Amino acid sequence: MKVFSGIMIPISTIDWYGRSASVIFFNGCNFKCLYCSNNNFIKVANQRIEPLYRGGHVMELEELKKQILDAKNFISAVVFSGGEPTTQYDTLEHLARFAKEEGLLVGVETNGYYPERLSGLIQLKLLDKIFLDIKAPLDDAQRYSMITGGKEDAAERVLVSLNLRGVDIEVRTTVFRSFSDVSDIAKSLAGRDCTYVIQQGIPENAPDNEIRKEKALTREELLALAQSVSFLKDVRIRTKEKGEERVFNPLNPRI
Repeated sequence: MKVFSGIMIPISTIDWYGRSASVIFFNGCNFKCLYCSNNNFIKVANQRIEPLYRGGHVMELEELKKQILDAKNFISAVVFSGGEPTTQYDTLEHLARFAKEEGLLVGVETNGYYPERLSGLIQLKLLDKIFLDIKAPLDDAQRYSMITGGKEDAAERVLVSLNLRGVDIEVRTTVFRSFSDVSDIAKSLAGRDCTYVIQQGIPENAPDNEIRKEKALTREELLALAQSVSFLKDVRIRTKEKGEERVFNPLNPRI
């Protein structure tokens, strides 16, 4: 069995707050987001898996397993990212099972388009945390479709992923000056027991020419966005300057 891409960061302290984790990137994504900062990972090396893009690299699973074992003494989790790791479900399940057998936690960074695949991992007890990228208000199917490259049912399917049970969920939104729907996205998170992370988008990494002309939102601007959704229980910002910061919320003393 092989994985398309298989690029690995042996030890990361930013992908899973409070834990050190290995991060494995899969090629291939069913979305073509206007501002995708990982757009180098949207290509895959074989037309048998979706989406049917060409390019990319192939790595044997045994090599990835070896790298996980090499890092095992320094990590407590493995995070699968991309691209969209659920597009290579069989490989994802295989590696998740291996990580769990080695006593490691498993997280998946996902766009949420395949809730049935995420649910399958949960039922198999192979998934501890979902890092769910929500890109637009879930009640605005047209805007969600526009951002993701024409996926008309994207918002509907992401909502199903958000409603999954039996797993911790962290919601993330990457913001730009032209895409900062934080307040409306947060409304769908009200009353939920999840973390909301507002991430600083890096315009120069975006595939869209107009977005690349923008200036990145500052840390202070992200703080203002976080404070505008003070009705949520746990709001954080993530910037190049300071990394991940939990935002103080006077309405919730435990924050």
